[in-house]
Amino acid sequence: MQSIIYYRYGEPADVLQLTDRPELPEPGNGEVLVRATHRPVRPGDLIGVRGLYRSRGNITPVGPAGAQIGFEGTGTIEAIGQEVSPSSGLVPGARVAFFPARGAWSEKVLVPARFVTLVPDDIAAETAAQLHVNPLTAAMIVRAAEETGLKQGDAVVLTAARSQVAKLTASLLLNKGYFPVGLVRSHISMAAVEGDFAGMPMASTENPEWQEELRTIADRRPIRMVLDPVGGDVLSTVISGMDGGTVISYGDLSGEPIRVPALAFSAGGITITGVSVGRWSNLPDEVRASDLALAMGLARNAPSLFRVAAEYDLAQVGLAVSEAERSGKLGTVLLTSKHNAGRGH
Repeated sequence: MQSIIYYRYGEPADVLQLTDRPELPEPGNGEVLVRATHRPVRPGDLIGVRGLYRSRGNITPVGPAGAQIGFEGTGTIEAIGQEVSPSSGLVPGARVAFFPARGAWSEKVLVPARFVTLVPDDIAAETAAQLHVNPLTAAMIVRAAEETGLKQGDAVVLTAARSQVAKLTASLLLNKGYFPVGLVRSHISMAAVEGDFAGMPMASTENPEWQEELRTIADRRPIRMVLDPVGGDVLSTVISGMDGGTVISYGDLSGEPIRVPALAFSAGGITITGVSVGRWSNLPDEVRASDLALAMGLARNAPSLFRVAAEYDLAQVGLAVSEAERSGKLGTVLLTSKHNAGRGH
């Protein structure tokens, strides 16, 4: 079985390699064996390869056996374990998407049945591969925003608004009657988002007066909610213009710290909290089911929010991760094993 492995932390294009691994065992109780065909390249995957999830001072190496990568994808069920009821629809040959599952960047993956989603015939594999991480992150962000007391008509600033998570989140906010405002790095990015997603007004940090532009777009409403996956200087500047409220962080794309005086939080009444899709699997079953129904609805009704930027075979993993981090790309990069779909044991 072929699988993407890394034996040391570093730049993904340098350390990731396609390796022959032993075949996986038969699925255990409550597990299914999926032959994967499509997997998205996510920023979180690459952060892990760089070793940035380790706590400060932790220099533990990867280990001689190497580490697998990937948690999300789609494919067909090859075998099911005991306690997986055929009445659930999880049977050999069924099309499914999965998350979380360790080692998704492999030809096959073992997944707990509770984290496997049946894929209807009207949803393409390229969309099914993206059914979990981005839509579920968007659902968690909106839920966290509402738990802070977000009100109808409130202005919500989304940084990195060109990203698919931001567009999915904006779509949910609009449907609920909120007022999302996008912030991007350039006028080119702004035009790209407006062409792909016209429901959200935009501002660009390329404009020297972008802070005033944000306030104008918000129709002079106080900006009391910021949704940010970037950190760094832009978020720091946005926070400095807030009139109290909440920052919800869901990433660290810049790798730069937030530089804000402590009094902004205490005297200024600003709170900061975080959302991570890595915690989604621990949510109650009914919450996860609701989130998945929402994701399926988005996949059916807003397919443009699941755009694919490029597809690469597993053997082209270096090209895939370089493309995934290329500034200006539109959509998600997929790693494919399309030959898997029709290959036998």
